[in-house]
Amino acid sequence: MARSFLPDIDTTLATIKSVASAPTAPYHEFRALRAIRRELERNGITAHEDLYGQVTAHVSRGNAKRALALVAHTDHPAFEITEAHGREGRARILGGLYAEFFASAVPVLVHDDADAAPFPARLDDYVPAPDTVHNSPGHCRIRADGELRAGQWAVMDLVPFAVNGDELHLRAADDLALCAVIVLALAALRDDERPHDVHAVFTRGEETGLFGARLVAEDGLLPRDAIVVSLEASRALAHAALGRGVVVRPGDVYNTFDNDAERYLRVAREELTAASLFSGIAFIFRQRLLLGLLSLDLFAVLLGGATALLPIYARDILGTGPWGLGLLRAAPACGALATSLVLARRPVEHRAGPVLFGGVLVGFGTRMAGGCTSGHGLSGCGRLQPGSLLATACFFGSGVALSMVLARVLA
Repeated sequence: MARSFLPDIDTTLATIKSVASAPTAPYHEFRALRAIRRELERNGITAHEDLYGQVTAHVSRGNAKRALALVAHTDHPAFEITEAHGREGRARILGGLYAEFFASAVPVLVHDDADAAPFPARLDDYVPAPDTVHNSPGHCRIRADGELRAGQWAVMDLVPFAVNGDELHLRAADDLALCAVIVLALAALRDDERPHDVHAVFTRGEETGLFGARLVAEDGLLPRDAIVVSLEASRALAHAALGRGVVVRPGDVYNTFDNDAERYLRVAREELTAASLFSGIAFIFRQRLLLGLLSLDLFAVLLGGATALLPIYARDILGTGPWGLGLLRAAPACGALATSLVLARRPVEHRAGPVLFGGVLVGFGTRMAGGCTSGHGLSGCGRLQPGSLLATACFFGSGVALSMVLARVLA
């Protein structure tokens, strides 16, 4: 029977305290990363740092069937000072904190990346201003006991680490505690003679958008066939007894962290077949009128791009000045206005299909007679020929009006 290499309780608590006591925030995880490197090296495990400051480690022995990657992030919801005026300013919320959290003043500790001594502050006056780049729901006022500077950051003024019977109280329990667990797992595997191939990744910027994990994937730092396990401390779950073991949630899609959402996603994945993907296209081909309307709208959109050539034709081919170019530019708008007025007074209520296809036949007839829609619009309008002006207005007006109508009907 294989011998157990699990650490004793004192070693476990010492490692968790060392890692979890470090103040951390999205984009400001340096102290936590230093603590992780220190604990890895203390256990004889070589730590590496990628281009973005993220720490990785690897232990292996023998010929393992498949690699395992343990991933945890080193940041925690916090606040970043964006404006500072003496001892007062504004702080952007970084991570999953919501309006209810700011029902009363929130005590925080202000830090900087230079390892200066922190000082207390209070947050209030929450203003909702969602910022998807930083996963921020808004910002709030900060009033501190020391001088504030833009770029400083603040964490909640909670006890970093405390043992209360069988419970651990940590300021960043759902993040740094699991980083410490990974360190302990690597330390236990270091002397295990059974085959294993385990990678550890300690990422940055997860609370604000999974930035670190995406960078790891893009840079190919892990084997492509590795089993990736993301470690997070779970909130209390009614169906999971406290202290009975880990909660395994396989196959999370993106970052829902919601059981009901995961259930819907799994059902959608099972029911999403090739037939359902192409059912909309099949429906359009069964409805011939709808197919005709979409086809006409397609040609109107594709041919409408010819207006981008108007300045070139006006200057280099027709030799007209601003007056001629203005007429060319105004023709589609005038046609659209005229057609809209006509349709408002006399809408096409019967035999709409033949009427629409009649417009297409007019275009073909023009081409067969030695001209074309572009010829009318570019050459004829450039020479101020009344017939070309009228034809271009009708062509473009009908196309624009049809596009607008279809967009409203099909939306």
